Amino acid sequence: MKKPRVCIIGGGFTGLTAAYRLSKKGVDVTICEASDRLGGLAAGFKLADHSVEQAYHFLYKTDEFILSLVDELDLSDRLTYHKSSVSTYYDGTLYPMESPLDLIRFKPLSFINRIRAGVSVLWLQHEKDWRKLSCTTALEWLRKYAGRQVTDVIWEPLLRGKFDRYYDKVTMSWLWGRLLQRVESRDKQAGGEVLGYFDGGFRVIVDALEKPLREANTDIRLKTPVTGITHDPETDEVIITTDAGEERFDRVLATVPSHILARMIAPYEERDPEYFERLKSIDYLDAAVQVFATPQKFTKYYWHNINSENAPFVVFLSLTNLVGSDRFDGLNIYYIGDYVPPDHEYMSMAPEDLKERWYGEIKKIFPEFDRQAVVDDGLFRLRNAQHIVDIGFEENKLVPHQTPCPGVLMCNFSQIYPMDRGTNYAVRDGDRMAEQLLDSLAKRNHGEREATPSKTRPPLTVLESASSAK
Repeated sequence: MKKPRVCIIGGGFTGLTAAYRLSKKGVDVTICEASDRLGGLAAGFKLADHSVEQAYHFLYKTDEFILSLVDELDLSDRLTYHKSSVSTYYDGTLYPMESPLDLIRFKPLSFINRIRAGVSVLWLQHEKDWRKLSCTTALEWLRKYAGRQVTDVIWEPLLRGKFDRYYDKVTMSWLWGRLLQRVESRDKQAGGEVLGYFDGGFRVIVDALEKPLREANTDIRLKTPVTGITHDPETDEVIITTDAGEERFDRVLATVPSHILARMIAPYEERDPEYFERLKSIDYLDAAVQVFATPQKFTKYYWHNINSENAPFVVFLSLTNLVGSDRFDGLNIYYIGDYVPPDHEYMSMAPEDLKERWYGEIKKIFPEFDRQAVVDDGLFRLRNAQHIVDIGFEENKLVPHQTPCPGVLMCNFSQIYPMDRGTNYAVRDGDRMAEQLLDSLAKRNHGEREATPSKTRPPLTVLESASSAK
């Protein structure tokens, strides 16, 4: 019997997980990845002969879906947890922000506002009804409950850095989800938040998924962007178009950003204008990330929130302050990151110009930093790295996974709600999409034609999904 053929567009963690599950069920899988490597936003590269990620990644202790996959792939011995350390750079000074006592000592706030800052976060940690937080922006909620000074000094700089021109649009439920993840990753024995990282970086998961796919003769095509998708109603096949021409598949899973999918399946807009309107209404920011290696250790913290006015980046972190430098032959690995609109100069300026601008800022924050000591660095511009979760997102922008083009499913991180995107939910959604594709293929084998269920309920939210699984 002829194997069913499925094309997966996108080789990130969702696409790789789905491909892995489908290939184990005997499906003939083809992966079309537009970039030159697998892994999506967690893709790796070589820095001073060591494997690290293009963009900083870690695992929380509560990341149940990816941790289950890690066990299955026999990678648990490569994963270790380490105590995190957090600081805030404000008005020329670096302040520790690891404990309630650090907050009490945070001099930029008045004493009463230090208390108010802690109480507001504590209240959020115990809030269960996240939906009522989706009706207000994070900025409005923080100004009302944490107070203007706390918001101006701590929160607004982070929102501006993370969301740029959309800083006052992001819903409070998004911030609640981020806080919940960090709180649930605390370890009493460690005395704070612990984060997981792999010996060899996240590339070890990508390699562990790619190996069985290659062994199953999965066709993995890098540098292969898909430009169009159509459905042949006579054969119930899906036709994808690439630079190499047209090719037919039984089913397709697209893991691309929403507006890109809208272009791919544009001929089907008349079937469901509302679906397309939702796809096109989701705003995305790009990310610019610089990674460098140096023998210098000039900070004791892992995570540095940069809350300076007009700061050229939002976050600076030392990977080796989290995991140690031994695995990097004594080198220290640092990341600089910023989120910007697609038309921002960071996405087009000469790499050396951007590097020098950021190195100059690091020198201001850490005067002992020596640019000449850097032994290797890399600069990455990552498109569509963060979507904007604004008021009414769930009601007006979430869409079903089944698209108006028959035989085509869509799954990307904009459908993760109210939690933030990440490798954990990417794995969960890859599992979910594999199940839906297998079900669709089974119906096709029995001669059933699937309806196009647009205008149906959007995908389950993260918390609803967890609840229904219990």
